[in-house]
Amino acid sequence: MAIVAISPHLDDAALSASASLSGRAATVLTVFAGMPPPGFEVSLWDRVTGAVSSAVRQAERLDEDAEVMRLLGARGCYLDEREAQYREAGPDPDIDQLAERMAGHLSGADEFWLPAAIGRHGDHVITRDAGLRAAGLAGLRDVVLYADFPYVTTWGWPAWITGQPGDPYLEAEPWLAHELAVAGIGAPVRSAEVIRLSPAQRELKTKIIEAYRSQASALGLRPEDLARQPAKLDYELYWREDLAA
Repeated sequence: MAIVAISPHLDDAALSASASLSGRAATVLTVFAGMPPPGFEVSLWDRVTGAVSSAVRQAERLDEDAEVMRLLGARGCYLDEREAQYREAGPDPDIDQLAERMAGHLSGADEFWLPAAIGRHGDHVITRDAGLRAAGLAGLRDVVLYADFPYVTTWGWPAWITGQPGDPYLEAEPWLAHELAVAGIGAPVRSAEVIRLSPAQRELKTKIIEAYRSQASALGLRPEDLARQPAKLDYELYWREDLAA
């Protein structure tokens, strides 16, 4: 089964859906893989992650992504859109034009995976919305919306996923349901298909996190972070959305 997964940035799809993409000859299309504009020095996020040059860092991230594609056995494809931190005061990409660019990569796709944009990062929202339009252009009847990692774990996993009693003063489900509703996604939050990662899948995900070395620390995914919160790597989830409904 041919899977095309759309990744907003150079890490999102692999971090969010590693178990589903691994070993399936998937294609991962990264939207915001463009280089910073000429003369651009270093963005705030890149400075936070220790970079002194955004151009050098983006080149490093492309190399990291290529390493991850090898780990997944996937094919990496890249659009040259600039992510928000490199657009400065410039406009966001045109959704319709971006949808047409995505649709050109969907020939023969049996499954089309998009970010649900949980956490509502602007680039994730743009990617999801353009991807839904691209699915229509390509004549696809449904899409798979993956839960953006690590943002989906902001409040931990809901008790209905873990099957364990949770903190009586912290429940992630209302927030997840709100995120889907804001996105206009019709699927109920509990209709998610949940994958509990096996030891081998956890090991692969750990290797993927290690490969995305320039981003892991700032995303709270250092080894010591995961040692404190090992449940972060327990699950991946996604929703199927019927576009004809």
